[in-house]
Amino acid sequence: MIKIGCLMTNRAIGLVFVLLLLAAVPSFAGPPATTQPSNEQIQKAIDKGVKFLVGFQNPDGSWGTGTETRGSEIMSMVPGSHDAFRIGTSALCVMALREAGEKRAHDKGLEYLLTCTDARRDDGTLIYNTWAHIYMVHTLAIEMRHNNDPRIRKVLERNLKEMEEYATYMGGWAYYDFDYNTAVPGGGPTSFGSAAGLVALWEAQKSGIKLPEKLLKHTIFQLEQMRIPDGAFMYSSEFKYYPRTAKLPANLPRGASGRVQPANYALWLWHSKLATEKNIRDGLDMFIKEHAFLENGRKHLWPHEALYQISGYYYYFDHYYAACLLDALEPSERGKYKTFIVDSVLPHQEEDGSWWDYPMWDYHKPYGTSFAIMTLLRCRQ
Repeated sequence: MIKIGCLMTNRAIGLVFVLLLLAAVPSFAGPPATTQPSNEQIQKAIDKGVKFLVGFQNPDGSWGTGTETRGSEIMSMVPGSHDAFRIGTSALCVMALREAGEKRAHDKGLEYLLTCTDARRDDGTLIYNTWAHIYMVHTLAIEMRHNNDPRIRKVLERNLKEMEEYATYMGGWAYYDFDYNTAVPGGGPTSFGSAAGLVALWEAQKSGIKLPEKLLKHTIFQLEQMRIPDGAFMYSSEFKYYPRTAKLPANLPRGASGRVQPANYALWLWHSKLATEKNIRDGLDMFIKEHAFLENGRKHLWPHEALYQISGYYYYFDHYYAACLLDALEPSERGKYKTFIVDSVLPHQEEDGSWWDYPMWDYHKPYGTSFAIMTLLRCRQ
């Protein structure tokens, strides 16, 4: 065996690599565009998901403990990383329960958000707290329109200040700073994190919150700069001078089709010239065409190990923003996208009522279920 291996030519080695790669590529283009399940079927799945969230809630009103592991989760520290994961997850659960009309667990979760200690940066490298601040602002901005509790504005404004504090030096948000470890994150922002932040800022403005105008302007600019002419968005701004390097397949449409949706949605909300109806529709068509690669990444154990460097934890995040983006289309044009999104989410519900896409301590089921519930709510007829 050693002798044969040593005699293999570069061409033969290359052929073997190509054959292995082709064997690993999913042979389907995504879920078939069938007749959309009835509203009753969708509602039944939503109700089952809500029941899971209610039953999985911690006594203090939060979701997730970080006390179980599989050894393959993303790098983290204690307690900061887990404070961020728990707060961000809990904010998503509160948002989903409000949309679904559940009150008791929602109110208990909201009380947790209003009384918990803010998430903090772990060290120079880890900035997971940005996700907690983003979804706290997003969730509490919506709560302000339904609840007169004065604590909501106070906690929202505190988290908004922290969004500003932990933004990168050029605007937008990242959740790692591997190279510089500076007080103001010195790396470039990610497209999907910046998009989620811009959506949160839009919700805050809608609720009458004064925004940091400089940060808003710079973040929109950075997200626009991360758009590639074919409609994909780069993983982060750090690749702007070599977006299509062979070392970064994540920036190809097959690796980027998911993050196109939050990026286009954020730019549409803020009236960017890049968020044309054609670009939005083309992005959703890319989502359908390349969906097999998102599907292939779902439930992979390690970050970015799937084809085109896709991580499992993108799956329900991307589908949620794709469903939000339907509002940018004429009602007559939404049908095929609604059907596709429902067919991509509904069948993946677990026996216990949850949805999950990446094993992450015990946060993955509540955040995946929250995104899935809010996605399906937007896709009913």
